[in-house]
Amino acid sequence: MGETTIIHLSRLIALERRLDNVANNVANADTTGFRARQLSFQEYLSPAKENDGDGKKGRPVSLVNAGFQYPDASGGAIQLTGNPLDVAIVGDGYFAVQTPQGERYTRAGAFTVDSTGRLVTMEGQPILSRSGPITIAAEERSVTIAADGTISSRQRVVGSLRLVRFDGPLQAVGSNLFQGQTPALDIPTGSVRLSVGALEKSNVQNVQEMSRLSELTRSYEQVGGLLKNSQSVDDLNKLGTVPD
Repeated sequence: MGETTIIHLSRLIALERRLDNVANNVANADTTGFRARQLSFQEYLSPAKENDGDGKKGRPVSLVNAGFQYPDASGGAIQLTGNPLDVAIVGDGYFAVQTPQGERYTRAGAFTVDSTGRLVTMEGQPILSRSGPITIAAEERSVTIAADGTISSRQRVVGSLRLVRFDGPLQAVGSNLFQGQTPALDIPTGSVRLSVGALEKSNVQNVQEMSRLSELTRSYEQVGGLLKNSQSVDDLNKLGTVPD
């Protein structure tokens, strides 16, 4: 396989990953608390080939290597809902959520109370305070959430939402959950203001992402055409063969 083919193929794979990433952003433009995904790319130099008898050593080939995916840290717009259990974080921070896979974190503050009295996400995942899941007794179901995260019923203070931040990057898990690559750091109560009766919308710039999707599709088709024109039918068949 020639150097030109390898370069075209590398570029095609990188474009495909970018297309998948942008398509996912567009699909989640209306997902509460979703943060647009970005891709990190870097140059990869393939090892130089040994000389082929003429005494000259081949040069390394510069290829595209997709590094890692990371969420855009910018906040989304705040949308008023009037629902007393809807909460948006104003500024930095994440809600802590318990999942079967362990503790995860989210900006999606659309909460509800399940049949057992637990405060949960719309997917049924328990919302955490510093002492664990938040449970509301049947006679206390009329609850309010204050701007500092304190949850109260008419009878008592039920608990306080656990808010955390991270010094390192986050990894997206699903549509609006994240897991940290560094330990979660608890934010003191009252240090971050919450907007009650509101939700943070996705931070996806839909027009920009749609334009990017169109540009990437054209680039993919162009590189695919170059790859096809640079190869014989037999070589293309080899590229398309997937080992068992």
